[in-house]
Amino acid sequence: MTRPRSLCCGLLLATATFLGCTAKDEPRVPLGRIADSMLARQQAHALLGPAAKAALDSGNVLFRKKAYAEALGQYRAAAALAPQHSAPLFGIYMVARATNNRAMADSALDGIRRRSGPLPAGPHALPDTALRRMHEALRRKPASS
Repeated sequence: MTRPRSLCCGLLLATATFLGCTAKDEPRVPLGRIADSMLARQQAHALLGPAAKAALDSGNVLFRKKAYAEALGQYRAAAALAPQHSAPLFGIYMVARATNNRAMADSALDGIRRRSGPLPAGPHALPDTALRRMHEALRRKPASS
């Protein structure tokens, strides 16, 4: 008994389509990693109490309005309420950058590093000496108009 030609072609086409679709699947992320990152995020937010979160949010609103002095006050209040959290220091750093206050920016970055620990080295990481040389070269470079 022979099968009709259209049935054989249909089976071959269906098999090829199935194999083609399944061969390109993205690698799956184990649920443990997602759950761990969600737990870490929840723990970080728990460190930032409601009063500190309100001050941080107020600082963000004021920063967007370019009310930098008021925003800085809110970020400092949030930092005092949550001394273990880095988010208020990021706000202080943003204000320092917006107002060209290098000393305050450096101080905020130092606080962020102390709270966060050393950053992991990536494939693009440069030795500290190379980073220092690049940073100093950028500081010496005159601002272009």
